[in-house]
Parts: sequence; structure tokens; C-alpha cells
Amino acid sequence: MDEKNTSIELYKIWAPTDAKWSAWAKPAMFARPSNRITMNSYFYKQEIKEITYQHDTMIIVDLNGEQSVKAGIYLAELGYRPVPLFNGTKGPYNNIVNVEKLEEALYWGAQELINIYIRTDANPAFLLDKRRMKEYKVNGAYDNRWSIFPQDMPSADYLLRNHIKKVIVVSQNIENDLSHILCRYQEKGIEIYLVNDDGINPIEVSKPSKYKSLRYRVQVILGLKRNSAGGFGGVLPDAQTHSSGVGVRGIG
Repeated sequence: MDEKNTSIELYKIWAPTDAKWSAWAKPAMFARPSNRITMNSYFYKQEIKEITYQHDTMIIVDLNGEQSVKAGIYLAELGYRPVPLFNGTKGPYNNIVNVEKLEEALYWGAQELINIYIRTDANPAFLLDKRRMKEYKVNGAYDNRWSIFPQDMPSADYLLRNHIKKVIVVSQNIENDLSHILCRYQEKGIEIYLVNDDGINPIEVSKPSKYKSLRYRVQVILGLKRNSAGGFGGVLPDAQTHSSGVGVRGIG
């Protein structure tokens, strides 16, 4: 890939304007200029043998950062459209969620995607970072944790209108925020499967606390740092700024 490619061009490779599911892609991880990304790692596709392309199936990959991207490229070769939902930004220092390898993987993945033919109406494979709600907060750190909400993915009705009747989640377990989405799918009759070390198995997702409650979204967002440039990310106030009543907020 030409080093002159801008972050916008990288984003458009991941979210082409003519692709059916690009409207859900998140631009937060593409905010930094591409010429500031240093490739320090070697990446390879992460095979998921349990999955084949099925016309009634949507995939959700919820692995650690770059692993989701590597799996996404493998799924692209099967015919799925990988859609990045990473919604945290990279701060100047001391990031709670280390996204350096994720950033590199997205750059590598763009180079792979330009050589893979994917139909514009191909079914989606949504990519998440399992570390997004990492329970680790330090004063003065850059808090780039984030959460996924029902509004961040297609509704159950939209999936059914597009003939998607099955959702496969690639993860060791179902995270709490994702369960709020999967339960909505389940209620509409969409089958949920989980792929992990035990293979692929149908699952029943239990209703999480505060399910369909406005309080849930408000409570989660209050515990995170919104970023003025989009997505999540901001500096946690240290003891000195906290005691003075002045907060510090990052811009990503």
C-alpha cells in the first residue's frame, strides 16, 4: 500500500461506500494519520475452521484486538464483509487499552482487503475488541475503554429483512454488553451460536441486568470518557486536578 494513503482512505478500504453494512463501521481507530503507524509486528490470518460462508448467517468476532482483525481477514476470504466496530481512540501515552497492535493490524488488514473480492451485499462479520471494558483505571491514564450498545449493530428486524436467521459469535464467552444485543436477536427467533475452544455450539443467552433499561446505557457511558473527535478516549484526572475540581479531557 502506498504510504501516502490517508487514514480516510484506509477507513474506506474497510468500509467501502457501496458495501451494504459499512454504515455500522466505526472510524475511531482510523483517526491517526497512516504515516504515523509503525509496523512492528508480523500478522497472519487467523483461521476459524468451524465457519463457512452461509447466506443466512452473520458473524461477530469478539477477540483481543488484533486477533479480531486477523480473523476478519480470514472471514473476508470466505466471502464475509469484515466491519470494524472498534470505538476507542489511541491516546498520547499510558492507554488503558493498548491498541498499538490493533492499529497495526488494521493497516495490515487494509493491504489484504484490497486484494480480496467481497460482494457489496456480502453478509457482515462485525469485529470487536474483547478488552474494551477492561477493569483497570489509573489517575492520569488515557481511558480509551468503550462499550457496544444495541444501536451499534443492526436490529433484529433489519437482520430478518435481510434473510439473516443465525448469528455466530467467535469468542470464549459472551461479554455483558454484547448480551444486551444478542438477547434482542434471540427474542426475534434468531439463533445464536458460540465458537470457542469447545467448537461451535448453539447457546441460550441469559438476559443481563438492566436489560432494555435506559439506565443501563446512561450508567455505562457515565463510567467512560467520550472523545470530541468521535468514539471514546480521554485522560483520567490525577489527584491534583481532581482535588481542584478541574478535569482533563483528551481529544484522541
